Amino acid sequence: MKYSNSLFAIIFTLSLLSMQNMNAQTIPTEAQVNKFVNNKHFLVTYREGEALYGTYYFLEVHYCPTGSYLLYGSTVKKTVLGNEQRNNWQEAGSWKAVKYNGSVGLYYKVNTGEEKFFPLYLLPNGNLTLGEGISIVLQGKAICNWP
Repeated sequence: MKYSNSLFAIIFTLSLLSMQNMNAQTIPTEAQVNKFVNNKHFLVTYREGEALYGTYYFLEVHYCPTGSYLLYGSTVKKTVLGNEQRNNWQEAGSWKAVKYNGSVGLYYKVNTGEEKFFPLYLLPNGNLTLGEGISIVLQGKAICNWP
């Protein structure tokens, strides 16, 4: 009996270590970030706040080869009275993959003048992530023929 418990402990520990290695994130290069997003359309989803009354974000982002981007955003939030608040907006500007403060990610300059930087992390499968709880799903080729 003692043998099987120690064997279980060893197998369990090894499985935890292999899971940690599978989930290991590294800092990508600027070229990797550029290749990952250039001329692609992504759906980015995440939640801020609690599960019941938090705000859910849905962002469709088109990254054009010219260095411009177009974002369609929407939020959904359930109120205490059971209603839903929905907001929609659009944002456009320029993007580029840059290294900043030891991180590599996407730098945005919105047409309104606002500037943003989001660090990205490289997953073992070659995908990029913004962090836990944020989903990035490729939707296809970017649509870049807006006025």
